[in-house]
Amino acid sequence: MNPMSQAYYEEMILRAGMRVHGGNLTQLPHLDPVNGDQRWVAWAGRGMGLFVINYPGPDVVAFDAVALRDVIVCAVVLNEASTDFEIGRRGFDAEASDMTVIFIPRGEHFHFETRTGRGLRAVTVLIDPMMIMEAHGPDGLVPESLSGMIHGHETVMDKLLPGRFGLIALDIAARRGMFAPIAPLYYEGKALELMSVLLDQLSRQNVIRTGPGEFDPGMLERLSRAKKVIDHAPRRALDIAALENVAAMNRTKLRSSFKKAYGMTLSCYRTALLLQQAERALVESGFSVQQAAHRAGYANASSFIVAFKRHFGINPGDVPQLPLRRSGDVAPDGG
Repeated sequence: MNPMSQAYYEEMILRAGMRVHGGNLTQLPHLDPVNGDQRWVAWAGRGMGLFVINYPGPDVVAFDAVALRDVIVCAVVLNEASTDFEIGRRGFDAEASDMTVIFIPRGEHFHFETRTGRGLRAVTVLIDPMMIMEAHGPDGLVPESLSGMIHGHETVMDKLLPGRFGLIALDIAARRGMFAPIAPLYYEGKALELMSVLLDQLSRQNVIRTGPGEFDPGMLERLSRAKKVIDHAPRRALDIAALENVAAMNRTKLRSSFKKAYGMTLSCYRTALLLQQAERALVESGFSVQQAAHRAGYANASSFIVAFKRHFGINPGDVPQLPLRRSGDVAPDGG
């Protein structure tokens, strides 16, 4: 892959279906000033683009673009942040715990502004929806909500649990720059993997929202309440009885419905949250492996290392760290 530059980054976005019109995103430094390592990733292939932002600088990152064709934007932010989106005259907001899926019709203006305390770490995949239709054949093989987006040609935004998509995104962010000789092939594979997971999660969401069979119309809201209990205090041991009360269903129903809705069990979801917290502590705060293990609630580092590698495919000791910002540091211009 070519060395990163503002022009190269904008060219990759153009190949993925959007023309940059403003914002400070593409103007930010893409290289670590200390060791020269590549912070960012920009790859674009047939009908897809994969972009990784790993920047510890300004507290506000903004981006403006226009869709040159219909584009699906799916993004997950990997650190604490809040984002405002504007597509045409419609506005949306999202938190770091959200996986955002946005359908942007051709010719529509797209803007986002992310506010974060310590820079921005995010993974975004841009997809040409017609590529999905061609690859998966008739509409019956495409999630109903996605088919509606494509044929409706109207701006649509959805928020999903990052789940498996978030885990893959963390893996990509952690391994960026490790496969230079085969980088295009690696990122193409990861983009396809993210697209596959996106289709699976949209299908799961459709089952809940349409309400046939096992799921009633209020199921998603009740499961979401149970999920928020875990989100609020992941280090607390799962209290299944309390979650039963919150979700208004027995434990058998709760366990099976949660897995079908979010693609993982209650305990796996809690573990994923803990490991994500540990990964952030390693990257953003310079924690040692032992300290990160404690943050994730593990009694010893060895068990933590096994769990971390199982989830992210990389040893916690190999996770690259962001340079720590001192209290007197000034964020670069543009934020």
